[in-house]
Amino acid sequence: MKILNIIVFYENREEIEKYITDIFDISNGNVDIAVIVNRDINNNVEHLKEYIKRKSIENIFFFEYGMNVGYLNAMLKTIQLIDLSKYKYIILSNTDIKYPKPDFFNLLLARNYNPDVGCIAPSVFSTHTKSYSNPFYINRISKKKLQTLVKTYSHPRIGQFYVFLSHIKSSLKKSFKQNSCYVYIPHGSYMIFTRDFIELIRGYEYGTRLYCEESCIGELLIKNKLKCFYDAGIEVNHEESTITSKINYKEKFSLHKESLNYIIREFY
Repeated sequence: MKILNIIVFYENREEIEKYITDIFDISNGNVDIAVIVNRDINNNVEHLKEYIKRKSIENIFFFEYGMNVGYLNAMLKTIQLIDLSKYKYIILSNTDIKYPKPDFFNLLLARNYNPDVGCIAPSVFSTHTKSYSNPFYINRISKKKLQTLVKTYSHPRIGQFYVFLSHIKSSLKKSFKQNSCYVYIPHGSYMIFTRDFIELIRGYEYGTRLYCEESCIGELLIKNKLKCFYDAGIEVNHEESTITSKINYKEKFSLHKESLNYIIREFY
């Protein structure tokens, strides 16, 4: 069995080149990569394809939908077009990810989680804040908290201050790795799904472009009577040089608000 890693191309050719090369060096041919092209105004995808060909890297597939479909929908659309029978796990991840140990994929493939696990949240170490991003949320987020966040992001300056304080709180609270446990949702930078769960959500479409994808996953797990498991035994580094840094803060908070409202309407 193999692993399918789905990533998004959004004017980040050099970052993807490094990411693909890192996986190629440690995967022993056990990882296929699906690249979903969300934005390419400078024809950099062709340069990326040339790089892959020059490096003789195999099992890289490209998908273009003619528009920016966002992060979660990049996976949801693509899983409908791929034969998943050879994959044990499907990963949706950022490309600003590093693998501190070369046996990450071997460890993952050797894992056999309980039948009630549909999503795996690995240990995610932020090299920026020097803290751990998982467990992200152990318990389900209340509707009241989501509504409070909608109000917060309705005022960009307040939203900026809230994000600043959240980063400080996170770096202080999560400076030590926690033990493995069941959680409500994984951190969105690196989400691992079982094939069984992916098959259950085939055809689902996320109703917004960006943000709150983790909450959507958490709710879809609950709907399908499955759980998310935080596994401290497998770890990635998150360098946080993210695609979303290309979005100005007013648009970012508008997208946050839109996504939060979608989660409330859809699941609460």
